[in-house]
Amino acid sequence: MNIIPAVSAPEFKDIKNWSDNAKHSIKELKGKVVLLDFWTYTCIFCLRTIPTIKQIKGKYTNNDLVVIGIHSAEYEFAKNTANIKRALMELGVDEYLTGYDTNNKTWEVYGNSYWPKHILVDRDGFVRYEHPGYGTFDDFEEALTDLLDLPYSNPKLLLGKDDWKSPDSKDNLFKENDQDQNEVTKIYGMHFSGMAPEICVGYSRLRRFGNNQKVKINEYNVFTEPPTLLDNTVYLRGKWRWDKEGVKASSDHKEKHPAIIFKYNMASNVNVLVGSTDEKPALANIKLDGEFLTDQQLGYHVKKDSNSSFFEITWPHIMNIVKTLTPEIHVLEILPKTDNFCFYTFVFG
Repeated sequence: MNIIPAVSAPEFKDIKNWSDNAKHSIKELKGKVVLLDFWTYTCIFCLRTIPTIKQIKGKYTNNDLVVIGIHSAEYEFAKNTANIKRALMELGVDEYLTGYDTNNKTWEVYGNSYWPKHILVDRDGFVRYEHPGYGTFDDFEEALTDLLDLPYSNPKLLLGKDDWKSPDSKDNLFKENDQDQNEVTKIYGMHFSGMAPEICVGYSRLRRFGNNQKVKINEYNVFTEPPTLLDNTVYLRGKWRWDKEGVKASSDHKEKHPAIIFKYNMASNVNVLVGSTDEKPALANIKLDGEFLTDQQLGYHVKKDSNSSFFEITWPHIMNIVKTLTPEIHVLEILPKTDNFCFYTFVFG
């Protein structure tokens, strides 16, 4: 195993709070092997990695492994302590210590530029292995066993491999009907080859915007969608404020009700990062191909009544709004019913 040359692990910097309300340091952890999990609850790949981190902890805790999560914010609302605490509770990330790296200072001193990232610190306090991104956990576990002075005996135990197969493959580890699925997979689905890409809608990151018109940033604009839609491209209809991180709805435009329109080319799960402009719940309807969802299309967070399919946002997080048995192609419409609706990102599975 190619363990990197020893580099002294930087001390935790500007951690605003810890999940156990105590103070902690790298120095106090000498004598233990430390797994630092840099993540944020708004990143779907971070969520998909959580079950693997839990599995690692359960397998090696008795061998002097300490797992520490460092939650570093991707969005402004993810700096909010109440939102972080709720995410830890909802995701079951209360099994190990988590630091609230609100201003991303610890994230920066460890040289990070994306989420997730996993770092191993040896018993003497030196960084010895870095695992960027999602997948290929076999090498990570082998490095971990080297630092723990243990034999590397069970490479098939950990999930998170990056050799994803097509969703209809009979030997796909992440089949939607797999009885051994973890809760994250059941809700959000897994990554597979050929699926629709993640799309952020804030002006700082949006690369696929289909409305062919001039737009003023940080202001409300009235949008009209074109007659023909391109695959995997964001379209807006009605009145929206286009901000750095996302878009905010307004219903005071009398001609057309606001909508986000997206024709995705392949997905079984449609997930959206959404929130509200205030502490009140936001509400939105959802349609596929111009119709409200059937019972067979309802996402985990979607409800249905006699007139519509809809979802309610009580805090900013990733919500599953469409779920089908097999990957499908559809035109998705999200129609806000309240003025406090905020939309940030499409994520598929």
